[in-house]
Amino acid sequence: MIKLAKICSISGAIVPYMFIVTSIALSPWFDIYDNALSDLGSISRNGYVAYVFNSGLVISGVLVSLFALILSNLKRSWKFLAWTSLLLINSVSLSLIGIFNEDAGRIHGITSVMFFVTTIILMLVYSYLSWPLNSPQIGALALFFGLFCIFMWFVEWPWSNVAIQESATAIMASIWLILVSLKNV
Repeated sequence: MIKLAKICSISGAIVPYMFIVTSIALSPWFDIYDNALSDLGSISRNGYVAYVFNSGLVISGVLVSLFALILSNLKRSWKFLAWTSLLLINSVSLSLIGIFNEDAGRIHGITSVMFFVTTIILMLVYSYLSWPLNSPQIGALALFFGLFCIFMWFVEWPWSNVAIQESATAIMASIWLILVSLKNV
């Protein structure tokens, strides 16, 4: 189970980028300054390429959900349950972004906001718990990432959409997830 947990977490942290990069390469209209990443998942706007993007989010969400469930079961402690529960909510919301793409309307916006908000909360909670978890270096990085993400989302930038904020948040979360996996599994 430990090996499966590690495979799920590291794959879940890396897989979506293969799908996102492929989607961007197949979408010459996409502009990181003028679009949200979710624009790539709109079937009405991006045709079959939307399935590539959305599949990557769903697969990643499922893999990270499995990691959270396995780790919660292996490390039966409040210290792990406190953040793996948030990770489960976070990863399910990632899958829901792919299931309820932009064409689904308001539910897409709700799941997107839920994903990015829980990403920040998750990193801040992990930071707080990092001393009892015996991983203060990862906790310090999680604190920096969480605070930087808050800054990224609340500062007014010269570009017109959120793909850069989404990308920065997701990349920091992936780095954090890989480090947590290597430390705890």
